[in-house]
Amino acid sequence: MEHLDERPGERAMWERLHRLWIVHAAELRCVLGEEPARSMLDEAHQMLPSLPGRRAVLLTLRRPTAGPSADAAADTMSELGRQSGGHTNPGRTPQ
Repeated sequence: MEHLDERPGERAMWERLHRLWIVHAAELRCVLGEEPARSMLDEAHQMLPSLPGRRAVLLTLRRPTAGPSADAAADTMSELGRQSGGHTNPGRTPQ
């Protein structure tokens, strides 16, 4: 790891955004349609309770610069779910 930046304001930004979605639910349904609005509102209701314990960071990583394993690692990605022992966890990382 090259550097870790704390993002203390990110949690408040998400909280404001999700609360605005809830307050303006009727407008979202009119403008976007029922299904997209429902998806956004579901996200808001699911994420709001988890925000107080959330830590937001930006990581800067350095890729190895030499050797055949470094070249191969840069060209591959683990299959979805491999990182969490076979369980998918879209958009969430353990804290």
